[in-house]
Amino acid sequence: MSEMKVAEQRTKGPRAITRVLDLLLLLADERDGLSLSELSAALSVPKSTFLDTLRGLRDQQFLLHEDGRYRLGPAAFKLACRISTNWSVSDMVRIQVNALARETGESVGFAIADWEIGQAIYTEAVNSVHPVRYAMQAGLRAPLYASAAGRVLLAYGPTSRVDDYLAHARFKSLTGATRTTGPLIREHLATIRDQGFCASFGEMLSDTAAIAVPILGPDHHNMGAMMLAAPLDRMKANYDRFLAAIIRAGDSVSTG
Repeated sequence: MSEMKVAEQRTKGPRAITRVLDLLLLLADERDGLSLSELSAALSVPKSTFLDTLRGLRDQQFLLHEDGRYRLGPAAFKLACRISTNWSVSDMVRIQVNALARETGESVGFAIADWEIGQAIYTEAVNSVHPVRYAMQAGLRAPLYASAAGRVLLAYGPTSRVDDYLAHARFKSLTGATRTTGPLIREHLATIRDQGFCASFGEMLSDTAAIAVPILGPDHHNMGAMMLAAPLDRMKANYDRFLAAIIRAGDSVSTG
């Protein structure tokens, strides 16, 4: 079978749909558009294979082709407007919180920062199916400095808010592992930003561990923190799986 026929077959079915979605996502970040060569290189698709797809999307006005560059067209803009009208970030967060809880069987929540009282407040919560679990509920509060979600909110929060909080908050030792000094907390915030998540073992409750990730908006503004919590022994036994799962869930909601 010739290379051309193989390429043609690869553009049919789910792979072709995936390529179209990858293309739209790529161009969503490229206001000035991209050339055929740039698209081909970025998506690892031969130019000859991609031409029919590009022509079809152009004919449907999902793409514009001007001056040798492809940009998103008016149909793509209309689709985005319809999605944003009928769906919200809170809808997507709720879907992913529930999906993550089903996948892992553990308690999952989403928290935002209340800077006035220095606490993370959970607006979404799903409890674990296990009899022994970390109890979650909407409205639950946790100190910013001691909780995994709270430290993510600090790590990605507005600098002025974070500086003011660290300068005036009173840090009490909740367990033997709690960080209770500004320098130690700041050091951990830098680590969280570097790795993109916070893992906490026995720092707020001695028998509980948690992993939290930021949910970022299109301007990289932090909208909140998604957190998965479990008894210490279950977290240690499933850490890699839980970490991969919550990172996927956070990435699927974040637009930044």
